[in-house]
Amino acid sequence: MPEQPDTLGPTVPKVSVIMPAHNAANTIQEAIASVLEQDYPNKELIIIDDGSTDATRQIVSDHQPAVILLTQTNQGAGAARNLGITRSQGEYIAFIDADDIWLPGKLSHQVQHLQSMPQVDMVYTRWLVWSPPEPPTHPAPTTAIAPASGAASGADIVPEHSGWLYNRLLFTSLLLTSTVVMRRSLVDRVGLFSADLKRGQDYDYWLRASRLTPIDQIDQPYVLYRRHGQGCAIKWPDRDYEFEVIHSALQRWGPEGPGGERTPTRAIRTRLGALCFDFGYDAYWSGRPHIATRCFFKALRYQPLRTQAWLYGLLSAAQWVRQTVASRRHH
Repeated sequence: MPEQPDTLGPTVPKVSVIMPAHNAANTIQEAIASVLEQDYPNKELIIIDDGSTDATRQIVSDHQPAVILLTQTNQGAGAARNLGITRSQGEYIAFIDADDIWLPGKLSHQVQHLQSMPQVDMVYTRWLVWSPPEPPTHPAPTTAIAPASGAASGADIVPEHSGWLYNRLLFTSLLLTSTVVMRRSLVDRVGLFSADLKRGQDYDYWLRASRLTPIDQIDQPYVLYRRHGQGCAIKWPDRDYEFEVIHSALQRWGPEGPGGERTPTRAIRTRLGALCFDFGYDAYWSGRPHIATRCFFKALRYQPLRTQAWLYGLLSAAQWVRQTVASRRHH
């Protein structure tokens, strides 16, 4: 076992690392290595195979007993993370996606931060966007990846992305899942991920957590986020999950955050209208006028004077009518 870092105190709590994986054979080897090579001495890596049909399960099996392999039918990342959480034993819960990579020192720095900031139950880090060539090569981090001298006092956090984040999260997700570490006691209060959300279940979770705890961002990049063309927007193009997540949060908690900050009604209406318009715009130009029409006219509920929404709403409605007439003639 690696030597225990002095900054972690007299005890080293276990961290449970949760990794959902679906057809990740091309990337998961590197993701596993990046976790197992962390210098943090007390961790368990739980990998949930989410109904893969490639070699993912065999690759993970080759790493046993260093990793714990769980399997389920294909139910999505939210359900996979939930299974991992329920089977985990750590005092802290961390996440990594099967196509991302952790950089050295990540777990030690985040656990140190949580131990020194008892009022904070969730911490995340900066990350680097990575578009690997073929074969992939890792970029050199742009900063030294080691705990900063100010970690114990919280001086290494990003102030504008830390604290009571609910109101800021209404406008952007902020957190990358692979960067997050949180206390199990927070999970006990927040609950599990919303498995019915095939996209945005992490965004929904951060919003729920932001009602219960300040959240800090460490001002160093500790994750390589792999950019590729296999995202959720391609798999589930007909449901505006981001709008659903934000609208649900506002219905449940309203515009006032737990820290006393209140988001103006106009800003909320602009945000919701923009989400509807953007989803409709994508649907219109990808040949789905029935979805686009509904989105543009929903956008007008929030921004009734937005000329573009009126224009595209009428254009998409006309296109929808043409498609419907052509389809009836064809049949």
